[in-house]
Amino acid sequence: MPSHPSERRTFHFDGGCAPNPGPMHAAVVSRGVAWFRDDQGYGDNNQAEWLALLMAMELADAQACTDILLVGDSALVIAQASGRQKCRSPHLAPYLARFHQAAAGFARVGLRHVPRTKNLAGIALARRGLF
Repeated sequence: MPSHPSERRTFHFDGGCAPNPGPMHAAVVSRGVAWFRDDQGYGDNNQAEWLALLMAMELADAQACTDILLVGDSALVIAQASGRQKCRSPHLAPYLARFHQAAAGFARVGLRHVPRTKNLAGIALARRGLF
């Protein structure tokens, strides 16, 4: 059943690479549907997590969502995106800037950190045998 775009929609996101650094992969899960992006270039785990968060926002925008909750297991990405921690890594700053630009297109953006065992996107990546 389709939802009204103004209802809060939850998107679980996860990214990773093996080895670290290495080829990056991303996954997003929302309402029982999983999306994957393989071979997101070469980078580290933090870059892969940022790419997954941005992927979640792209999917939310494509579905005309206006109120989103982004759920991930990267404490660093959640802390930086929420403004609780400064981004001191020059290679991550462009991701944070892209996040702020994308967030401006939504009425409401929430962020929540969960353990890896509770991250549906992380579970989806693990089931694919990527991590």
